[in-house]
Amino acid sequence: MTLRRHYSMWVKLGAAVAVLLAIPAVPGCSWSYRLWSIRSRSADPLFQFSQNGNVGYIDAQGRVVLPPALKIPGKFGGEFHEGLLAVKDEIGYRYIDRTGATVLRVDAWSAYDFSEGLAVAALWTGTPKQARYGFIDHTGRFVIEPKYFSVASFSEGLAVVEVHGQYGSTGYLDQFGNFAIPPGLTYATSFHEGLAIAVIDGPCLNATAGSCSGSRFRPLRSNSTADCKFRFIDKTGRPVSDLRFDAASNFSEGMAAIEIGKKWGYVDKSGRIAIEPRFEYAQSFSQGMAAVRVEGKWGFIDSSGDFVIPARFDSVAAFSDGRALVDDRAETKEGAYWFIDKTGAAAFPARFAFAESFTFGLAAVELPRTEKSGRQAAWIDTAGRIVLQFPLE
Repeated sequence: MTLRRHYSMWVKLGAAVAVLLAIPAVPGCSWSYRLWSIRSRSADPLFQFSQNGNVGYIDAQGRVVLPPALKIPGKFGGEFHEGLLAVKDEIGYRYIDRTGATVLRVDAWSAYDFSEGLAVAALWTGTPKQARYGFIDHTGRFVIEPKYFSVASFSEGLAVVEVHGQYGSTGYLDQFGNFAIPPGLTYATSFHEGLAIAVIDGPCLNATAGSCSGSRFRPLRSNSTADCKFRFIDKTGRPVSDLRFDAASNFSEGMAAIEIGKKWGYVDKSGRIAIEPRFEYAQSFSQGMAAVRVEGKWGFIDSSGDFVIPARFDSVAAFSDGRALVDDRAETKEGAYWFIDKTGAAAFPARFAFAESFTFGLAAVELPRTEKSGRQAAWIDTAGRIVLQFPLE
């Protein structure tokens, strides 16, 4: 679980049950972020800052790459991918490069970030009219027809698609638009390290639809023998083991967090139990350690399941750039957020009113308030030095 106050709605989804089909036609949750930060592993290392209601971007050394002139609402998205940023203006969607120049304008109802050379885009079409999703290339041309109910970005050569929004219509497309894994799955996530999470049984109903607490499934019919639990599949669509899980996270560093009977542990890539389920909750491995919760407190274990940093924090985020964001104070206190190193000691003295994890060497933080200044944000480096300070708007 990421720090519990990072997102207004995302409390348990991040580690509990992988990702929603990335771009549903009607989102079930509304996301609200206090600070902008890079949230995609595939994003380019360009960091957003605001000034007078506009946003610009700096590089990892704090140099202004794109002066603040863009109108990008909210603090989610707005990442550069493959050198391009998707921007919506009064005409429609366009892609700009890091100089701010428009290099591509798309004739689409919506358009999203590029991944592996293709970007999700949609047309408002059909009878009755509704959003249908497909993929465009770097010329803006639809190379995979927009005819799907929902899709996710390409990952490891495959993209999850839901054909018609009904049970058992989820499968995987290759980059030519052909089904590598035919529709028939109840639920599926993008591939990570060659494996993906899926609900193979059916018909199953999402018992938590519209909730932000993570997907859970139950049989659609009372007399069904389907258990509707999660399994790991390979790129042929076959399960890697017979084990089934109440919840699961994507693979990272050769292991995946899984839940069995309200206890969390880990499986390896053969689908076998690597660390017995004994934790109240568990995050994915990152930089050799994973955060787990016992008796309401969070600490970090290594790949053998032994504690490296004792469970003593109220909430944590995974290690990144050798730093982990932690919180061990009451929610209402200023200076509740700080960073630790891999020994569990404070990485540097500074504490913050709010913070996000490090990515590409920088972290977004909200500075403690003073009587003279309004709310101020900053990008800091891994030594805690301020690279760029700006008003939090």
